[in-house]
Amino acid sequence: MAKDVIVGIIVVFIFAIGYFSFHFMFNSSIDKMLNNTAINSSAPTVQAFNDAKALSNRMDYVVFIVFIAIVLGVLITGWYIGGHPILMFIYFIVAVVSTILASIFNYVWESVSQASIFGTAVLNFPITNHILTHFEIYTPVIAFLGVIAMFAKPFLTNEGQ
Repeated sequence: MAKDVIVGIIVVFIFAIGYFSFHFMFNSSIDKMLNNTAINSSAPTVQAFNDAKALSNRMDYVVFIVFIAIVLGVLITGWYIGGHPILMFIYFIVAVVSTILASIFNYVWESVSQASIFGTAVLNFPITNHILTHFEIYTPVIAFLGVIAMFAKPFLTNEGQ
């Protein structure tokens, strides 16, 4: 259960960096193709390329959906896995390590997204930028919700008696 928080932040970070890089490369290649006179002479082709660019701007929502899925996954696995109070110390240590890892991911995201080579591509990822900019705040909140789901269950269902 505790490792789910670490795996979750790693998965969200990989999706964010991957989609951000793909979005930049995809839109750059479409812009270069549209500068070709053989391609931009056809109105349906230009429309198709512009539609593809508009579709690639929605990758931000995919990262948000992955983030929400990870949060729900932590809550669901926390609910179905019984917890012993002694394990709370170990869970706390893993939560601290995941928060430190999230802080590192925050720094890497800031470095990558603000790089001059990407220009203004980060403007197409406002949700992802918010999540990863505040990653070290969201991670302990997710871990705390996981602890609540894991350790509150026996008291709510009278399984601990």
